Amino acid sequence: MDTTIAIKPFNEADREKLRELYLLARIQSFYWTDSALFMLNDFDEDTRDEDIWVATCGNEIAGFIAVWPPDAFIHHLYIDTTHRRKGIGKSLLAFAAQTYPAPLSLKCLVKNEPAVQFYLALNWEVTGEGSDTLGDYFLMQRSM
Repeated sequence: MDTTIAIKPFNEADREKLRELYLLARIQSFYWTDSALFMLNDFDEDTRDEDIWVATCGNEIAGFIAVWPPDAFIHHLYIDTTHRRKGIGKSLLAFAAQTYPAPLSLKCLVKNEPAVQFYLALNWEVTGEGSDTLGDYFLMQRSM
């Protein structure tokens, strides 16, 4: 089994798999929210006008990162459950850090404790707090 991680730009052939990944990952990660609110086509609207980079492991799509380029803001980072803990999230973040010149930033929901711990372990810092329809979040920025 090939475990080589590759990162490529999004193309239309990826859309259906990314829709499924996005839906399932949000249902699993945001357990406190009514999953009936999440739709398969949310991916299309939620990533509109963003740069989407797809991580593959062998021939399989393993995850993606979506970045709002004007602000170097990571809007989405999701990894397929079967590919978690393989360094894919770290690889996507490292790729984004090399690709976008401004300091990277993101919002991470406070209740999404595994994600908060993941970012803190990678030297991201909490720079602010806020709240949206999914709950309270930390505004985080990558430490240099």
